[in-house]
Parts: sequence; C-alpha cells; structure tokens
Amino acid sequence: SDLDEIRFAKDRLFSDISGLEKIVVDDSVKDVGGLEGLRKWLNEKKELLTPEKKDMLREKGLHPPRGILLVGVPGCGKSLSAKSISANWKLPLYRLDFATVQGSYVGQSEQQLKDALTTAENVSPCILWIDEIEKGLSGATGGANDGGVSTRMVGQFLFWMQECKKQVFVVATANDVSMLPSELLRRGRFDELFFVDLPTTDERKEILALYFKKYLSLEFEGDFADNIIQISDGFTGADLESTVRDLAYRAIANNNFILNEENIMTAFNNVVPLSQTSPEKIESIRDWGKERAVPASGKPIGGEGLVHKQSGPKTRKVLV
Repeated sequence: SDLDEIRFAKDRLFSDISGLEKIVVDDSVKDVGGLEGLRKWLNEKKELLTPEKKDMLREKGLHPPRGILLVGVPGCGKSLSAKSISANWKLPLYRLDFATVQGSYVGQSEQQLKDALTTAENVSPCILWIDEIEKGLSGATGGANDGGVSTRMVGQFLFWMQECKKQVFVVATANDVSMLPSELLRRGRFDELFFVDLPTTDERKEILALYFKKYLSLEFEGDFADNIIQISDGFTGADLESTVRDLAYRAIANNNFILNEENIMTAFNNVVPLSQTSPEKIESIRDWGKERAVPASGKPIGGEGLVHKQSGPKTRKVLV
C-alpha cells in the first residue's frame, strides 16, 4: 500500500509538461462490461508486474509489457478500458495528447514529445493513455503540409517504445484506422492489437446489468431484461450507458416519472444507434478489423451486434 501511495504521489513533481495530463480514476471504473478476450489478456500481463516476475523478465532479457492498441467502433469502451486498466493495476494514468504536443516552431514538437515521454518514464510505473492517436499522427500517412513533423514524431515515438526499459504501459486508442501510419501497425510495435466491436448479446446483458445497478439501483433480469437486450441490438456501449443515465436524470428531475418497464422500454425504442445512422462506416471498420486485429470480445468480429435493415421507418414513442 505504501508503494501504491508513492506511485500516485510522483505526478505532483511533473505537472507542467505540455501534452501530458494526469487523469484521476477511482474504483467505479474497475468493472467493464464485455471485452472478455481483452480482460483475460490483461489479467495475464498483470502478473508480470509483480516483483518476482519482473526479476524473471530481467534475467531473460525481456522487456516488461509495452502496451496495446485498441481500434474499432466508436463508443464501445476503448477509452473506458484505459481507465479500467489503471484502476485494476493500481497505477497512475497519464493522457498524452499528440495534438497539444505539436508546437509552432522548428523542432518544438519533437522536443515536447521527448519531454512528455521522459516524464512518463520518471513517474513509472504508470499507464500512458494516447486517445485517438490517429488524429495526432495522421500527417505521417502522406499529404500533410507539416514539413515532415508528423513522420518524425511517429519515428520518435516508435523508437521510444522499443527502447524504453521502464514500466510504462501504453494504451493507444483509434477510431479511424485508415489514418494510422502503417509502421504503427507492424507486428511487434505493440504487444497486441485488439478490435473493439459492437457489444454482443451477452456483452449487452453484462453492460446493462452494471448500469442499471449503478444509475437506477435496479436488478437487470427476467423477461424484461431479455426484451431490452433484443431492442438494443446494434447499440454501442455509449448508447447503452446514455439511455440508462438519461432515465436516471428524468427520475430525479421529475417526481411524477415512474421507472416502470413500459417507460424504460420506450426510452430504448427512441434511441437511434450509431449502427443505424452510419452503417457503411461501421461495416468498413469491421472489415478492417477482421483481417488485422484480435477481437476484444474473444469472439469473431461482426458475428453479432448488427441491426438488420427494416422495411419501413422505425416506430417512435414519446416519453411522457
């Protein structure tokens, strides 16, 4: 427990580094619904953080775990996973923003990135979260008028990942995989590349059970739960949380609002998920993930979570 307190106290020494932000997490983000394949993989890597296993790694000349790249459908738990890793591993979480790191002067971007990465080493062991990494490095894919800054930053970042001997576990997330430079996706850069898909039936049940208990203090079970799971086919994790959270807001704001099955089902029926508003985009992302990534759910990509096209417009009900 003393070591845990020391780890979290280190960040007070490094608060003025451009592009590096300390993210406060608590035990409420420990549990993430679904993503069984990713959770199993992380549990195995967590064992390598113990003093005994770290000594064994050192004896064999092995690096500690470098990190993971999470790609996939927006709103399905990539960013939440980074916070969950921090909470479960009891390591401080730092968010590196490549867009903020980039400066206006020659060499400034590279120097600020170097300072941020050096700081991450100084506060290690820690989790380094790079959210939407493609936005900061998209210039390296060609066509960017930045004088080669993005390309140099990619090379600098990849060299650091390869040579870093400190316990800095990188969690990078990306939505638009087409903007990622190819060298970032090469096998061996990250320990693993996971694809986060729309939640399956079992995952939706697990996610909804967590949010019903957290926001509504209700048990999610029985025929009612089965109906909600069927209605929510094609919902992202963010869609599920937002719907349940909005019900909680309404119950608190309106004393006459009753949290009964009819009102709850009406709320879910009124949601138009991302898989309906941008089906071509979702299918494009899935097609990419099938060939290049490990499914975070532990199940084949695209097997569930699809909303089939309807012959007519979706029926709407007004919540009153």
